[in-house]
Amino acid sequence: MAQITPIRGIPITALIAEAQRELDMRRQVYWASVRAGNMRQADADKRIALMAAIVKRLTVTAAL
Repeated sequence: MAQITPIRGIPITALIAEAQRELDMRRQVYWASVRAGNMRQADADKRIALMAAIVKRLTVTAAL
């Protein structure tokens, strides 16, 4: 497994937590945007999937 070193003193657990927070926020905000007709469902799904992949990649790479 690849070793992840903190970026400018930011531990990997903080990066994962922030990415997870962003994912949770996207789920709420994009849902409202789709419902209001300001965003297509396909775009919301893609952006949410991208952030979910980031969370997963960080977590797996950090072996947490």
